Amino acid sequence: MKKLIYVIICFSFIYCSKKENKCEDSELGVNCPDATFINESDSPYVLPWEIGKTFTIGQSNCTDGSHFIGGYNQFAYDVNMPIGTPIVAIRSGVVIRVVENFIDLEPGINDSALVDKANLIVIEHEDGTKADYLHLTLNGALKDVGDNVVQGEIIALSGNTGWTSGPHLHFQVSKCEDTDPRPNYTWFECESIPITFKNTKEHCHGLLELELMPDGYTAEKY
Repeated sequence: MKKLIYVIICFSFIYCSKKENKCEDSELGVNCPDATFINESDSPYVLPWEIGKTFTIGQSNCTDGSHFIGGYNQFAYDVNMPIGTPIVAIRSGVVIRVVENFIDLEPGINDSALVDKANLIVIEHEDGTKADYLHLTLNGALKDVGDNVVQGEIIALSGNTGWTSGPHLHFQVSKCEDTDPRPNYTWFECESIPITFKNTKEHCHGLLELELMPDGYTAEKY
């Protein structure tokens, strides 16, 4: 009997330990070793596409590309998706900026001179952070400045505008602070922040790129 209890205790300890350290045991996709990603179940965000849909990540966080460590886009995601794919709000908020007058490009142009030619929609959340959704299609913003949006609501259509090598959605959440100490002056500095999503499979260190997660991520009910 004592031996049986000992076996049960040991099994429980090993199982719980492995479950608790599941993310830490795997170095797969840990591009941002110093970043803190909150547990998915505690995340206030959902994936920016409709429930039941699955997409892969073209570029994740802290890469050698445009999402390099220390840059404004450090914690951004590029999601591979066809032009015209519905985009949903990852969190409720208010639309504060819309650009939708640029035409979609042919895939493969990848011209840095077009960096400011991307259609976009920006939504501010109740905690002051803002979500940027970029490279939308022509007239692809489905909301206007001042509109309130609810998490999961369709807000835009993806596209291929601006500095891009192919159709995809670039999105990120940023936190901005006024760094000007002078009275009556403001100078905001913004940086992207690490985020997770409560309606998809485990991703303790952020969403992984296509090479590491070829099946992509499916938006589930929440």
